[in-house]
Amino acid sequence: MNWIIASVVAAFFQNLRFSLQKNLNKKISIIASTYVRFVFALPFSALLFFYFFSDTELIKSFLTNNEFIIFVILASATQIIFTFILLYLFQFSNFVIGTSLSKTEVIQIVLLEFLILGDKLNFITTFGILISTLGVIVFSVKDIKLFFEGITSKTTLVGILSGFFLGLSVVLFRGAALSLDNINSNFDKALITLFFGLCIQSFILTVYLLFLERDQFSKILENKVQCLSAGAFGFLATLSWFYAFTLIQSSMVRAIGQIELLFSYFSSKYFFKEKTKSIELLGIFIFVSGVIIILLNR
Repeated sequence: MNWIIASVVAAFFQNLRFSLQKNLNKKISIIASTYVRFVFALPFSALLFFYFFSDTELIKSFLTNNEFIIFVILASATQIIFTFILLYLFQFSNFVIGTSLSKTEVIQIVLLEFLILGDKLNFITTFGILISTLGVIVFSVKDIKLFFEGITSKTTLVGILSGFFLGLSVVLFRGAALSLDNINSNFDKALITLFFGLCIQSFILTVYLLFLERDQFSKILENKVQCLSAGAFGFLATLSWFYAFTLIQSSMVRAIGQIELLFSYFSSKYFFKEKTKSIELLGIFIFVSGVIIILLNR
């Protein structure tokens, strides 16, 4: 499977997971919903991990790889920080501006990959990423007038900050996978990184819920089938993302992976029966133009 197929598969399963979580958010808190995507993905990851890696000495080598451990801990933490910033963003009346600007994640990844991993992209590919990201922002904005009226507000900074932490987590997860020098298979690198990342994130959010939202555990159990489905789709999505990260720069992967907006469009139109706006179609057109530029110059 090449990186383009892996990116599209990841976006597809991520959209399925998001659609399930959209319904779950009506029944449990957003933090609990975030917890679900990690803890219910962990069993699938654990089964696959221990199926492939039964050698205790090999597993110990992962734990004693300081570069890998530092990368995966920081990546796991920054992804959770992103979630909390996004929650803070929803407190603003004009949060749509911030959520739209959080989509600048891909552009920020280009810079972060260069600073942290030393990865470089050519000018035309970078231009394609800028165009595709612009399309995603236009698609997300819904109301151009509202967007420009609030562009100087605090929401703008918070939105860009959330995109920064999401982008940082992506780059750090890629760094973690690439640091596994004793593993030859890209799929194995992705699986190892995913398993340890889920363990860390599940632990952090379990502690959070135990102390601050203990009542959510019973609500999660009441919706366990839906939670398990979200976990399964989340597992497939993240494994596909991580596999693609081992093949090529994560900025390229996430740029193509923004095809999720097409899946989101069809989900909202046919599953949630939401009306389509002309600005959404414009956003899709701009996005597709950017993707074509990226693919022609890869």
